[in-house]
Amino acid sequence: MTFMAALSALWASSTTTLGDVTAVTGSATANPTMWYITRAAAISAYITLTVTVILGLFRSLVRVSRIRSRVVLWLLDEAHPFLAVLTAAFVALHLLSLLLDPLIPFAPLNLLVPVAEPYRPFAVDLGVLALYGLLILWFSSWLRRAIGHTTWRALHYTSFALFVVVSAHGILAGTDASRPWMWLVYLGGSGTVLLLVLARLFMPPMDAPQVSETPSARRQWNA
Repeated sequence: MTFMAALSALWASSTTTLGDVTAVTGSATANPTMWYITRAAAISAYITLTVTVILGLFRSLVRVSRIRSRVVLWLLDEAHPFLAVLTAAFVALHLLSLLLDPLIPFAPLNLLVPVAEPYRPFAVDLGVLALYGLLILWFSSWLRRAIGHTTWRALHYTSFALFVVVSAHGILAGTDASRPWMWLVYLGGSGTVLLLVLARLFMPPMDAPQVSETPSARRQWNA
């Protein structure tokens, strides 16, 4: 497929999806720019969230394995929180673009309370609940020293259930959810997370590392 043919296919896919939304909302003349930003931010947030969860699981597997590479430890300890912050930025952009999008009249209350949603109510309600779950995880990580390791760890275990809720929100509310490439994202990400969870559950714990790790790894080894 040539570059121009690929662009034409992408445009055809986008216009079809936009037509689906305008058919639901009845707003066929509004500027769709914010709607495109909403889509891009939501998909980006899901991808970065998925990678964040995967890296967190990898880090947990490293803790109970014999891997002692400083490079691996450094990458996991630095990339995991960075991607969590990047996910928060994409979520914020997604919410802001929803408020500014003339195609679907979202009010601030719609993003904070799961009632009277103007678009696919059940799916959006899941998104509101997922937002509060993400906020709890983000703030608990920033306040980890204040709340203690045990509380932080217990809250962090809810991230797996939260990932399921976020995935359900995307599948039910996302206008790209029916696209084959988006299903590859959902199935690939969810499948990888599931395999890593099973690996973590059934991998026998090893002895704690006796070699020198990175400073951040020493601080967080028991995460």
